[in-house]
Amino acid sequence: MKISASLASVLATATAVVASASASNSLRIQTSSGVIQGGVNGTYPAVRQFLGIPFAQAPVGNRRWLPPQELNKSDSIIDATTMPPACPQGSTAMSPFGRFAPETLIAGGTSEDCLTLSVWAPNNAKSDLPVIVWIYGGEFTSGGTDTPAWIPSQWIQRTQEHIVVSIQYRLNIFGFPGARGLAEQNLGILDQRAAIEWLQKNIAQFGGNPDQMILWGQSAGAGSVDIQNFAYPDDPIVQGFACDSGSVFLTVDTRSTDTAGTNFSTVASHFGCSGSAADELSCLRQVPAANITSYLGAGGARLTFLPFIDNKVVFNNYTARYIGGHLSNKPALFGSNLNEGTILAGGSDNAMAEAITLSGFQCPVPYSTAYRQALDLTTYRYQYRGNFSNVSPSPSLGAYHTAELPLIFGTSGDFYGANTPFEAKVSEKMQDLWLAFAKDPANGLAQQGWPKSTSNEFLMLAGEDASNKTVVSALLADSAIDDACTSYYSSYLV
Repeated sequence: MKISASLASVLATATAVVASASASNSLRIQTSSGVIQGGVNGTYPAVRQFLGIPFAQAPVGNRRWLPPQELNKSDSIIDATTMPPACPQGSTAMSPFGRFAPETLIAGGTSEDCLTLSVWAPNNAKSDLPVIVWIYGGEFTSGGTDTPAWIPSQWIQRTQEHIVVSIQYRLNIFGFPGARGLAEQNLGILDQRAAIEWLQKNIAQFGGNPDQMILWGQSAGAGSVDIQNFAYPDDPIVQGFACDSGSVFLTVDTRSTDTAGTNFSTVASHFGCSGSAADELSCLRQVPAANITSYLGAGGARLTFLPFIDNKVVFNNYTARYIGGHLSNKPALFGSNLNEGTILAGGSDNAMAEAITLSGFQCPVPYSTAYRQALDLTTYRYQYRGNFSNVSPSPSLGAYHTAELPLIFGTSGDFYGANTPFEAKVSEKMQDLWLAFAKDPANGLAQQGWPKSTSNEFLMLAGEDASNKTVVSALLADSAIDDACTSYYSSYLV
C-alpha cells in the first residue's frame, strides 16, 4: 500500500510523540555516556531516579588535575540504581554540621572517580519539564550527591512537574590545585560546566527541557552558580540562577591568592615530589588520592585550595565585571537566612555569629541586587527566618546556614520528627516558589506575589510580618536588611 507524503508525516510525528512519552517514563535511557539503567525508590513510587551517571572521564592517573574530558560510551550499560561516591573531601571531623546537623554531610564513601550527576524525574509520561540543576555547598572542600537532607524525591513526588539534577565536582586540592605548570586551575568550576553541557545534550531523554534549565546552589554552591553566570555570559545554557546564601561576593574570602603554587608544592614535597612544576605534577599523580586527603586532614590541615583567580573563569574584581556588564542577562534570585552564622560560630559566640551572618551572607544580597538593578536585570531577593525543632535541634541556632534547604527538598520531617502543620505550609510554599522560578525565571515569582527587587521589598519566609504575626510569607521593606549592611559595603568592592 502506498502511503501519501502527508500521511507519512503524520505517522512520523505520532511515532516521535510516542517515543518521547516512552523516554519520559522509562527506567532505561540512552545517553551520550551510555545506556542508563535507573530505578524507582519504593517510598516514592512516582519518582524515577538515575544515580551516579558519569558525565566525563574519570579524572584519575594522568587525567588528575586536567579539565574534564568528554565521555562517549554510547554502547555501555550503566547501573544507576545506587548512590555514587562523593569526590575526595576536606576534613569535616570538627565541622559544626557534624555536631548539629549530620544529615547535611555526605552519607557514603568517596572516590576520585566522581564526576557524576544524578537525575530525579517524575514517573509519568510528561516531557519538556523544567529542570533544576543543584550545586551543593561545602566551602569548596566537601559535599556530594549522597547527602540525606538534599534528596529531592518528596518534592518531585508531590509536584510531578519538574526534574532535579545533582552534579558532583572536584573539591579541595583535586578541584582547585593552584599548581605551577597547569593551564587550568578551576577544575571544579569546569566540572560543573561540563555537567551542564551534558544535560543540554541528554536531559530531554529523561523528560526534561534543555531550554528550560536553571542553576540552583547554596553557600559555595551559590557562589558557584554566580561564578557560572560571569564565566559564560554569552552562553550560560541555563535560563536562570538561584543563589541561596551565597554569590560571587561570598567567594571574595574563598578565593586562592597562592599565585606561586606554594600550597601545592608543600604537598608535593611531603610525598617526595619536589622539583620542577612538571616533576611535581607527574610524581604527585602517582600518589593515591586517599593518601593526599589524609595528609591534608592531618599535618596539612592549614593548607587551603580554593577557586583560583585566573580572570578566565574566576575573576579578581566582580564589581568591575558588574559595571562592565560582563554577565549573562538571565534572571536571578538571591537570599539569606536570618541566623546564618550561628552554626558556623559553633552555636555559642553570638557576636561572631552576627558578624558572619552580616558580612558573609546577608549583606552581599543587597549589593548584588543593586548592581543588577543598574543593569536592568530581573532579580528577586528573599530572607528565610524559620526556626523548626526538627531542623534546628538546638533552638538557639534559629534559621541557621542551610536550614532552609530541607524544607525545599522536602526532607525536613525525615530526621528529628514530623513537620508541624505550619512547617508543612512553609515547605510547600518554598517548593512552589523555586519551581515557579524554574518554570518562568523572568515572571514566575512575580505571578506568585514575590516582587522583583526594583520594588524595594523582599520576600520574608517563615517569620513575623509587619504586625508581628507569624506567617508563611510576607513582604518587608528592604531597609529591614539593608540598614544593617551599610558598614559592610566596602567589603564587596572586589
